[in-house]
Amino acid sequence: MEGWLRGERADRSAQLSQECEDHLSKASVIFAEQFYYPDGWGGTQIPRDITIHLAQSGFEVCVVCGSDQYASLGGDPGPDPQTRGVRVLRLPRLFGGNIRSWKLLRQMWFYILAGPVLLTCGRPSVIVAQTNPPLLVPIAALVARLRRVPFVVIAQDIYPEVMFAHGMAKPDGMSGRLLACLFAWAYSRAAKVVALGEIAAQRLLRKGVQTDCIEVVSNWATGDESIERGHLNELRKEWNLENRFVILYSGNMGNAHDFDTPIAALRLVLKHSRDVTLVFIGEGSRLEDAKRAASDAGVLHAVQFRPLVPATRLPQSLGLAHVALVTLREGFEGLVVPSKLLGYMARGIPTIYVGPYSDVEQILVESGGGLCFRNGDAEALSCGIQSLIAGRDRLDVMGAAAARYYQSHLSRSKGLQKYAGLLNAVVQNSTR
Repeated sequence: MEGWLRGERADRSAQLSQECEDHLSKASVIFAEQFYYPDGWGGTQIPRDITIHLAQSGFEVCVVCGSDQYASLGGDPGPDPQTRGVRVLRLPRLFGGNIRSWKLLRQMWFYILAGPVLLTCGRPSVIVAQTNPPLLVPIAALVARLRRVPFVVIAQDIYPEVMFAHGMAKPDGMSGRLLACLFAWAYSRAAKVVALGEIAAQRLLRKGVQTDCIEVVSNWATGDESIERGHLNELRKEWNLENRFVILYSGNMGNAHDFDTPIAALRLVLKHSRDVTLVFIGEGSRLEDAKRAASDAGVLHAVQFRPLVPATRLPQSLGLAHVALVTLREGFEGLVVPSKLLGYMARGIPTIYVGPYSDVEQILVESGGGLCFRNGDAEALSCGIQSLIAGRDRLDVMGAAAARYYQSHLSRSKGLQKYAGLLNAVVQNSTR
């Protein structure tokens, strides 16, 4: 039985490699990422947009991804990349069920399958890997070296430093030193490393990545960028938010994010304004922590926790916000750049940021699209919120400034043009 399973997996790997080889031609990209369309997670929308644009720009594009979905949501998932010229090779899953159960084992399974497929798949001009899952980066770097083709990293998060910040490993421990060496080697092999912002680029420089190898390309807003406000918004009535001032947090609730400070600030705000509600839409490893913090602060009556909504309801869910919320914990600046900020700005929603100086604060200060506060300073944050409640015309001014800045500097079209130009340059340099 075991031998038969090994044979079947080997046949499947060979089949995937042959399918990819049949598809790829001279100017070709292999894009490696564990989660991909039709996944409902916002993080999968970026690689979908990139690969579709590359295919439409003349590249032959082959995506090597898993079969699990990070967030399976209802509704229309958007355009299928396979109808836009993208070849999608899905590696078989280890087992079904919730993606968060046996997460590490699922990642290891993906690594085991992805390495051989990337090594034997077609004749790529360049291999691109996102940092999800993280060890895909050194695997892709090794494959690129063996195949003698250039390699590009899209550093959605910067490893292993983000693992150190999470407490998953100690930088001075044996595993930490091993990870640091492994990722340093992988980044040194990259023709280009994409940073999501200027502070992230500085982090890469401190890792030893050469200046001419770093390209700054921000993420962008995903999904329908329209917005439904006021009485036209069905969710406002469904969630009993009529006549409420809504502070909205929409997206991943992970270890990188601070929930204690905004919840503590809400407790202070409620002493003066009782019609305020803090709405969390999303899930993640710190969801239960946020619920406990709200309970301990005695503000559960003014906080709502909602699951992710289908992409088709984004105009309504984001339209609930009078002001949006982005947070980072100390130590994560430059390692993580929350993409939710771009979703808010694209739709003209002003943003409150809580965290250390980071790419988020840099963007908000340059754009005039929001207010910034430090971790733990609940009093200052509460005063800022109260000032917005009292002077709501400021919200319109900040929202309009955010939308203008987004269209001028951070839009999807500008980001996709940068990716196409970057990969064209990498391919041309490799053929000289």
